[in-house]
Amino acid sequence: MPDLLSKFLETLSPRSYVATGMRASSGLAIRYDAFAGLKLICVDHGACFVSPSADADERIELREGDAIALVAPQNYIIATSADAPPRESRDVNPRLSDGLALYGDSGCASVRLFAGKMVPDKAVAQFFFSALPSVLVIRRDEGGDSIRRMMRIIHYERLGREPGAEYATSRLIDLVMLTVIRFALQFPDAGRAGLFLAMKDRRLVPALWLIHNEPARDWTVDMLAEAAHMSRPRFSAHFRSIIGMPPMDYLVRWRIRLAVQRLRDTDDPVKVIAASLGFKTPVAFARTFRRQEGITPRKSRAESRKLLQATLESTLREADGEAPFAEKETMTKADV
Repeated sequence: MPDLLSKFLETLSPRSYVATGMRASSGLAIRYDAFAGLKLICVDHGACFVSPSADADERIELREGDAIALVAPQNYIIATSADAPPRESRDVNPRLSDGLALYGDSGCASVRLFAGKMVPDKAVAQFFFSALPSVLVIRRDEGGDSIRRMMRIIHYERLGREPGAEYATSRLIDLVMLTVIRFALQFPDAGRAGLFLAMKDRRLVPALWLIHNEPARDWTVDMLAEAAHMSRPRFSAHFRSIIGMPPMDYLVRWRIRLAVQRLRDTDDPVKVIAASLGFKTPVAFARTFRRQEGITPRKSRAESRKLLQATLESTLREADGEAPFAEKETMTKADV
């Protein structure tokens, strides 16, 4: 069966990633603001409690080697005690020690966490987030310990800044994301209607592979149904039930997602991008693009480049340690 996940991940590379962490004593609880990316927390030592929503009554206990992924959380709480009252992150001022935010006396710190936040390429992020559950708890023996080891290496690579550190961390970031997605794919009810759920469907994978491998080709429902070894009506109904939209709508949306990327990342003329993605004319491309995105291709190019620059500058400031752990959650406001 074609490796559709690898094909998709080629376009998913995070546009920004910040690795950080904290050491804290008991009795601490911090409430963080909403974040439209993927928030990942793993316990390197001790135990902590996480509320995926600040309004939730339950706090999920994480022990050494456990990890939790929060997908576009509205707000959330990290605590070192199950019943500690939360404080707003903006009101807490830790000091930095070895690249970690230290809360309280270093000799009393009972918990050490590594954390990171990823913003998948905004051009394709909606495919990513719509396919994942909002909360993924990954226990130590389910892959959490692998995440912890990778996050630890990322932390020390960033801290040491040896030659090749950026290359090493970028590869590890991809592996962390892959580990989270693989964990989600293990469970029948883990994915909502979307691409990741379809990746487990042996009938749909060949058809989706065609779309992602050759998005510019003039595909028809009959051609895709043949690849899936299904009749046209049955294929159309099954595709919609798993993906959440008709096959041709998915093809058009994916082409526009790729167009957003190319407009931002290349200087190719609009007509060249349109032809490379299977649109018959630049006018047809512009009309479809505006219907999907609400703006023209040229305006999309200008806005996405401005946003990307702001994101990169913000990420570099955080990587240089200009903001403590409690304030890092406000990064990339324009991107969320």
